[in-house]
Amino acid sequence: MADPTPVKDLGKSMMNQAFVVTAMVLLIFYFVYTGKVQPDEPVTLEISATQGTTTPGKDIPVAVSVKLSNNTKEGISLTVPTQCDTFNWFLTGPDKEFVQAKGTEDVCPKTAVSTWLEGEKAMQENFMLQLDPARVRPGEYKLFMRYWGHEMTQDITIK
Repeated sequence: MADPTPVKDLGKSMMNQAFVVTAMVLLIFYFVYTGKVQPDEPVTLEISATQGTTTPGKDIPVAVSVKLSNNTKEGISLTVPTQCDTFNWFLTGPDKEFVQAKGTEDVCPKTAVSTWLEGEKAMQENFMLQLDPARVRPGEYKLFMRYWGHEMTQDITIK
């Protein structure tokens, strides 16, 4: 008959298992808390904004990358009222006062636009925002964006 495992080895094994379980719970909590994983959201929007090189007296370029992910197994239809509504944005200052918004350079026909996003897939686009230096000074701002009807805000710092 084999010797039973000594008590000190059982205690050590239980401590190792408790450590692994605690680490897993903390990792899951971190991803859910920071918004990197949104388990209840069928569609998630991720945005990153980075300021380009500025030239005095010229527009301030901000590169925006948007990623819309379908977290379900079924495809979804995305529809907006016009082509100009696929991507909209506006900028507010630290006091939540309006600073600037997307210009209306294009004339859009009043025709709905649709696309299809397959299940467990994502679509990504890049946009270049041109901020008016007469309105935007160095400092902290909030960038509000809507992409295919899904909204998100991003804190940005203009240098």
